[in-house]
Amino acid sequence: MSAPAHSEALSASPLDAAAQKLTTFCKWLSVGGIGCFLVIVLITFFDVFLRSLFSSPISGAHEVTEMLMPIVVFSGIAYTQCRKSHVTMDIFTETLKPDSKITLECSTTIWSAAICCVCIWATGRLASNTTTITHQLGLPINPFVWFVCFGFCTLLAAFVIDALRLLDRVRRIGKGHAAFAILFGVIPVLIAWYVATHRFPGLGAVNLGIIGLCVMLFMFICGMPVAFALMAAGFVFSCAIRGFNPAMVMFGQVMFTGSSSYNWVPLMFFMLMGYFCYYGDLGRDLYSFARNWIGHFRGGLAQGSVCACAAFGAVVGDHLSGSIAMNAIALPEMRANNYDDKLAVGTLACAGVIGSLIPPSTNLIMYGVLAEQSVSELFMAGAIPGVILTILFCITVWIIAVLHPSAAPTIAKVPMKERMRTLKYTLPILVLFVLVIGGIYGGIFTPAEGGGIGAVGAFLVALFMRRMTMKKFIAALNDSAKFIAMCFAVLTGAAMLSYFMTLSRIPTVMASSIASLELSGGLTMLAIVIVMIVLGCFVPALPLLLVCVPIFLPIASVYHWNLVWFGVLMVILLNMGTITPPFGVNLFVIKELAKVPLNTMFRAAIPFAIAMTVLVAIVYFIPQTALWLPSVFK
Repeated sequence: MSAPAHSEALSASPLDAAAQKLTTFCKWLSVGGIGCFLVIVLITFFDVFLRSLFSSPISGAHEVTEMLMPIVVFSGIAYTQCRKSHVTMDIFTETLKPDSKITLECSTTIWSAAICCVCIWATGRLASNTTTITHQLGLPINPFVWFVCFGFCTLLAAFVIDALRLLDRVRRIGKGHAAFAILFGVIPVLIAWYVATHRFPGLGAVNLGIIGLCVMLFMFICGMPVAFALMAAGFVFSCAIRGFNPAMVMFGQVMFTGSSSYNWVPLMFFMLMGYFCYYGDLGRDLYSFARNWIGHFRGGLAQGSVCACAAFGAVVGDHLSGSIAMNAIALPEMRANNYDDKLAVGTLACAGVIGSLIPPSTNLIMYGVLAEQSVSELFMAGAIPGVILTILFCITVWIIAVLHPSAAPTIAKVPMKERMRTLKYTLPILVLFVLVIGGIYGGIFTPAEGGGIGAVGAFLVALFMRRMTMKKFIAALNDSAKFIAMCFAVLTGAAMLSYFMTLSRIPTVMASSIASLELSGGLTMLAIVIVMIVLGCFVPALPLLLVCVPIFLPIASVYHWNLVWFGVLMVILLNMGTITPPFGVNLFVIKELAKVPLNTMFRAAIPFAIAMTVLVAIVYFIPQTALWLPSVFK
């Protein structure tokens, strides 16, 4: 047998076969979760329909939704791991040599498997002991808690197989690497167990809190999935502060309630709506409309991309989807018209962040739940800053085009007949946006109900326009299920970390310390701006939001800042990090898609980062830019 053939024979190991079987099982389990998700969407849609037309809502619709949510989340959590889609912070690990990277990944997979065992223990214990039933329908919750436990069991199987496969690869690299992978995987787990089962009264809650945050950042840097790093840090150091049994009880409750809270339903629905729009190719219509109406101006194609990203964000609510969609649509045309690559890729990488401000916004939904603020008010508060940012980006493009005319050559003006034709294709999307957001603003339905209607509406629009094939429909559902599992894993981890932060009293102590210093609000806000931008360069947006909001809210209360206004500022700062060199995630995504050097991306992003800084100043010094619209609709 030749060397390559022998190598292939070795790679086709029993572990690979087991991984393939588990992936197939998890895929079908995820399909079942997708089916439950569609049931939730239809229940919400028909609940609004029957209530509006016949004043006869579906009895217990909210309770059924809450009980089905954990099934949706935990039916897909293992498949998300099989697809390697859980959020990681790979800034450090990407710099390692391949052998070292595999070795470290093996160790962190052992850590993840260990915390997964704790999740199984905690949720199994809760399922065995709880006798709670829902208020309206009297549904017992323990079968649904058992399903959460089952979901973690499948996830543990995925982690174990991944760890064994990685260890097999590491063993082939060398015995030294294998020994390091095992020791670095097992010893921290044993130390964590010791910390969790012992008390350290000499350290104090605040010191344990600081150590816990440092350990969490260390796990992030090592490449451990963010969700499980949050769970591990939150659980271990909650045990150290309060005791093992109380922390274990809380851990089990957090794992279930974090995935069954109706507050998170809008996040699910608006993401499905976004994927239906994405796979329905509705972004192309938005770009064609913007291109045909303003493309002939100086820098018009880039400005059209900014406007299209803003409009696409209005129906997607994500900072990255717009950039990815417009990269495929607008970049080829800008290159064909001899636009400078720096201007083209900079526009596409940065314009996507507008979608996190213009409603519906997933980041504003998460902030609203964490800060206990009205999501509807936050949607209204983000609208005007989102429009201002769109204008600032267009002005930025215009300035670049004026200073460097060769960077953005003018193109021929499109005839009015062609412009009106593109309006016809854009109109359904605009009607959908007005229906969903107008209904929420007008109090006709809640953000959750608006998300359900938006998801059904986006599907029907794409179907009516003959853009939604069965293949695209399944792809939209699969991507939604992956995002939901990934996102809710992080949310439950962040909920446990929030519990730990409360026990540690770090947010309270920070707020008291700042109050005693008698710093001006401007200086404190400047410090928050710097911290958020710096951390945003390194930490992914989702965990950064979930970690920082509980810390900064007490500080905002000290200065009596309006929490809706503060939320808009937090989301702006969060998005600045995604486009700020050297580690802005949007820059790396567009770099890979556009095939441009990294230094080009860095230089391209700087003018747009400056424009976002101007927006921060505008919203800070003129709070009514965020607060006027909510006051009008009150």
